[in-house]
This record gives sequence, structure tokens and C-alpha cells, in this order.
Amino acid sequence: MNADEFIEAFNSTKDLSELKKLAEVGAKLVEELDGQDKGRVLGTLGNIYYALQKFEEAEEAYLDALNIYIRLADQDEKFIPYVAGCLYNLGNLYQILKKYEDAEKAYTDALKLLGERSAEQRLAILTALGTMYAKLDFRELAEKYLIEAFNLAKTSRDPRLIGMLLNNLAVVYQRGGRKREAGMLLKMALDAIEEYGEDSSIAAVLQNILPFLDEVEVEEVLNRLEKFKNLPIDLKAKIVYFKAKKAEREGKKQEALNLYMEAGCLAFLAYRNFGFQSINFMHCFDKIIEAGGEMAGDALTLKELILRYYYGSQKVEPSFESRAGRIIRAIVRGEELKEKGAFEDALRAIAEDLVRASSQNKA
Repeated sequence: MNADEFIEAFNSTKDLSELKKLAEVGAKLVEELDGQDKGRVLGTLGNIYYALQKFEEAEEAYLDALNIYIRLADQDEKFIPYVAGCLYNLGNLYQILKKYEDAEKAYTDALKLLGERSAEQRLAILTALGTMYAKLDFRELAEKYLIEAFNLAKTSRDPRLIGMLLNNLAVVYQRGGRKREAGMLLKMALDAIEEYGEDSSIAAVLQNILPFLDEVEVEEVLNRLEKFKNLPIDLKAKIVYFKAKKAEREGKKQEALNLYMEAGCLAFLAYRNFGFQSINFMHCFDKIIEAGGEMAGDALTLKELILRYYYGSQKVEPSFESRAGRIIRAIVRGEELKEKGAFEDALRAIAEDLVRASSQNKA
């Protein structure tokens, strides 16, 4: 296998098992190559390790590729974009690892090197840098780089990219209290992304636009969101919570309680699995507890377990007498829960964590 075949194989891989095999091939291949071909294989190998979440190996591969391209660029300036590409990959890696100063240096070094070369590369780097600043709430820097990226993106006529940049810039304005500008940008972003037709990007913009809408408009947006596939779990929780509140207003008590349970479980899973802050799942469980009845015991069990094992409250002694408690105990004993749904997923997750905590204590 040569460098071209290796890169082509990477571009056509379909699952992680193929990537693992390809990583082994790449590790051997770099020993046989030198010059630009070695740099290309190392860069691709870094991307494979990145996808496999082997971040130390990815960094090593990217740095080795960077050193090769620096030597080549000293002899021929045509290799400068390759140096910038390695720095961009390192910036993305460091951002994932929350090494934000290292990521910032990698991105800005890449921009300085490129100068006016390669508008496409500059756009990718400016977007990554501006988005990172937005995450860190460095508003002035985020605005500067996202606007520069947006001005470049306009010439690309890529509606998805334009929509994403407008969305990210709107979030920066929203955090800075510039709500009118944020609302305008979000509507522009929605128009751009709708042209592209990509569900997850539209969903992100619709979620951000909610604070700027009245109740009727919010209902329309949430009904629209519900039709999308593969929505993020924190957004699913918000949709179900809104439906619960609506059912409650309409006097549909049991439907409202069922929806509050689903919303609470989804929001808990978003918090437990990804650290996402969605709706207040404790509030959902409290609504069920206050209503009394059969579901109240399940909600109380979930609340007590979360307080004890996720929030560290030693004053709470969870009861396992409810249906939810009995199911969790059964899962801990090794029994299988075949039913599917947010409630069952939450019970499985809690049971898994209890088993893990028990094994760690024994060790």
C-alpha cells in the first residue's frame, strides 16, 4: 500500500474496526516512507487516532507531520499550506483536550503562516478559532474572528457554513445582551440552513431562536423540531417538557405526568452522559411527586438516587420500594430490562453507575 492508497482507504472507511486496522497499516507504512509522502501518511494517521480518541498518538503523528512539512517549506514555499494544515489539526485536538492556550497558538500561527494564501484554509481556521472563543465566552475575540470568517464564507456560497457562522455569532451577541441583533442573525441563519436542508443544523438554530419568540411561535418551532430525526437529547428534553406544560394547562393530568417523567429522564441522561444542562429534571420529578399517585414513588426514587449518587448528598437515603427502585435492584442483580424508553434508559444508567461504584469500593 502506498500513501495515496492509504489516504483513499481512510476516506472510504465505514466503522471503527476498519480504522483500527488501518492505524496498524499506517504505523508500519510511515517507517517505509520519507518526504511529502511520509507527511501525508502521518497527517492521515493523526486523523485516524483522533477518530479513535487516541489523543496522545494523534498529537505525536500531527507533530511528526508538522516537522516534516516545516523542513519542506524551508526549501519550497508551496508547502506552507501543509504546515498550516498540521497546525489546524493540532488546534482542533488541543481544543478537544481543553488545552485552549495551545489551541489558540496553533490556530493563530497557522493564520500568520498562510497570510493571504488559501481562502478555504483561512475560513476553516477562522471558524474554529471564533467558535472556540465563543465557547469560552471571549465575546470580542469571538465576534472578530466569526465576522472575518463570515465575510470569507459569503464568497463560498455554502449555506450550511454561512448558517452555522451566523448562528454562532448570534449566540455571542445573545450572551452580551445584544438580543435584537442576535434575533436578526438567527433568522438569517435559519434561512441559509433551510436552503441546505440539514436537520441537525436547523435544529440548533431553532433551539437558539426560542428565547426571541412568543408562546405561539415557540409552539410552532417545537412542533417543527419534533419532526427532525436524531435530535440531541437535551433538545428532546425541552420539547417534551413544553408538551408536558401544555398538557397540564389543558387539564390532561395523566398525560402531563407521563410527559414530565419522560422530560425529567431525558434531561437527567443529557446531564449524566454528556454534562449538558437542559431543563431542570428535579423540577419535573417534583411535579410528579406533588401530584401523588402511583408515579410519585418512582419520581421520588429517581430524585433521591440522583441527590445521593450524583450530587453527593449524604443526608439522603434512597428507598427502593417503588417500581423504579425494584427495577434498578433487578438490573444490578444482572436481570435484563427489555422495555425501551427514556424512563427505562434512566433506570439502566443509574443501575450501571451503582454497580460501577460498588466494584470500585470493593477494590
